Amino acid sequence: MARIAFCLPALSSHAAVHGALARRLAAQGHDCRMVGGEGLGPLAAREGLGFDSLGLCDPDLRGAGLVRTLLATAAATRSFVRRGPQALGRLSPDLVVADQAEPGASLAAEAAGIPRVTLASALPLDRDEAIPPPFVDWPFLAGKAGRKRNRGGWRVADALMMLQSRALAAGCRAHGLPLRRRIDEWISPDLDLRQLVPSLDFPHAPGRGARAVGPLRDDAAGEFEIDTGGRPLVFASLGTLQGNRRGLLAAIAGAAEDLGVFLVLAHCGGLTEAEARALPGAPLVRDFFPQRAVLARADACVTHAGLNTVLDCAGAEVPMVAIPLAFEQPATAARLAFHGAARVVPLRRATRAAIREALGAVLSDPSHRLALARPAAEIRAAGGATGAADLVEAQLQRRLAA
Repeated sequence: MARIAFCLPALSSHAAVHGALARRLAAQGHDCRMVGGEGLGPLAAREGLGFDSLGLCDPDLRGAGLVRTLLATAAATRSFVRRGPQALGRLSPDLVVADQAEPGASLAAEAAGIPRVTLASALPLDRDEAIPPPFVDWPFLAGKAGRKRNRGGWRVADALMMLQSRALAAGCRAHGLPLRRRIDEWISPDLDLRQLVPSLDFPHAPGRGARAVGPLRDDAAGEFEIDTGGRPLVFASLGTLQGNRRGLLAAIAGAAEDLGVFLVLAHCGGLTEAEARALPGAPLVRDFFPQRAVLARADACVTHAGLNTVLDCAGAEVPMVAIPLAFEQPATAARLAFHGAARVVPLRRATRAAIREALGAVLSDPSHRLALARPAAEIRAAGGATGAADLVEAQLQRRLAA
C-alpha cells in the first residue's frame, strides 16, 4: 500500500476529477488524501477523502473577473510554495499527484523530495507555438502566420501570469531548486495524466510524459428516466462557478421553448425556486442532475464548455452548443468548433435568438454528432480512472525499483 497526496486548487470540477482517481486508487489498497487550502476541505469530504490543510483560506472565484482571478491564482501558488513542502513532509506520501493548474504543488513536492505525477483536470497547459495559449478563443492556424500569432499570445500570457511566475521563482530560490517560472515547466516529464483526448485537441505534439486517459469518472453513469413526450431532450448546464447567470439561463430556456424541445436544466445552485419557476417554457429544473445519465438520453447539450461536461458529451456522442464564460472555456470551445462537434455562441451574443439558431442547427445537422464518433472511441479506449490508476501504480513500482 502506498500513501498518495492529491494537491490541487479548491475548485469543484478539479476536485471531482482528482476524487475519481483517488477513489479508484483507494479501492486498490492505497491511502489517498487531498492537500490544499482550507476551501478544499469540504470538496475533499464530498469526494469521501481525507484532507490536510495548508492553513490558508481560498478566495471565492465564482463570478470573479480577470484581475481578481490572477491575484487569487498567484496567492494560491505562494501558499503551496511556502507551506506545501512542510505539509508534505509531515504527511510523508510516497507520491504526489499535482494538478497541472497549480504548479506550486509540483514545486512543493520537489522541495520535499517526493516524486510526483501531474494531472490536467482542465485543458492541458502545453507550451507549443503550433497552438494558441489555452486561455484564448483563437482558431487553429497552421504555418508561419499561426506560429507568429501564437508567440505573441504566449508573451501576453506570460505577462498576465507574472505574479505567479514571481512566486515560483521565489520558491525555487528558497528551496534551492533549478529556476522555473512558467506553469508548463512544472508538468511531469515522467507521467502527465490528461483527460482531453487528442481528437478533441488542436494538432500538436504534447510532452513525452503525456498520457491521455479520457474523463476520470466513477464507473457507473446511472439511469435517468423521463418522459419527454417524444420531443428531443436537451440538457443545459453552465457549471458550478458560473451557474448563476440568470439572464443566460432564461435565454437558454426561451430558445428551447421556441424549438419545442424538452429542456433539462441544471442551475448548480444559481436560482431560487421562484426564479426557476419563472423560466420560459416548462423545463425540468434542479440544482444538479446525474449528468452522464442525462446525456445518455440527450440529443444535444448547451454548455459553458467546461472540460468535464465536454468530455461527458463526447463520450455519449452528444453535440453541443458552447457558450464559453471564463477561464479556458473559450479555448475549449474553439477546439470543438475546429472538429465540428459544436456550434459556438460567444457570451456577448448569447441572446435567445442566437441560442435558438445554434441549437436548431445542432439538432438538425447530423455532422455535429458524427464529429464525435472518433473522440467517443478514443475515450472508450483511453482507460478512464482505471487506466489512470494503473499508470500511477506502474509509476510507483518504477520508483520503488529504482
